[in-house]
Amino acid sequence: MRIFDALSLATNRGMNVSAFAIRAATTADIQRIFAVHLDSVTRLCAAHYSREQIASWLDGRTPAMYLDAIARNALWVADGGDLLGFAETAGEELTKLFVRGDRARSGAGSALLETAVSDIARAGHGRAYLEATTNAAPFYGRHGFDVIGTGHFSHGNSPLQLEIVKMSRRLTRV
Repeated sequence: MRIFDALSLATNRGMNVSAFAIRAATTADIQRIFAVHLDSVTRLCAAHYSREQIASWLDGRTPAMYLDAIARNALWVADGGDLLGFAETAGEELTKLFVRGDRARSGAGSALLETAVSDIARAGHGRAYLEATTNAAPFYGRHGFDVIGTGHFSHGNSPLQLEIVKMSRRLTRV
């Protein structure tokens, strides 16, 4: 378990400071991970996407969607008593990084991102890739990710699309 003192991450950043640990997710966490996921999308993305887009994005999702990543040891949580956020990887891609709306700017997202990127580098990849929501792209930019394109995301059979920003960061192989 890696312990992060968010105070050191938050210095001079105006963050909502809290202490938490970054640890591998377990199957016992899936309900709380799902709750974080729903809260993050509905609270942090609401100013950038319509209600219909958010509903389409979340439609049909269940806590079981995290089990494969947990089995691959590719899902981490920021645990401060309650779960503050989580991150998931697959190969060189950061596939998910979500923080509870009331914990944005707590340092949890930054710590989760660096944990995931370190794991991608340890696996021998020369870059980390992600597809960011429009509201999250500035966060990733502050962490060394460059915009390499834009695109759209849709979920299931929905005709609704969400604008995304494709981003990449070069890594030093470990």
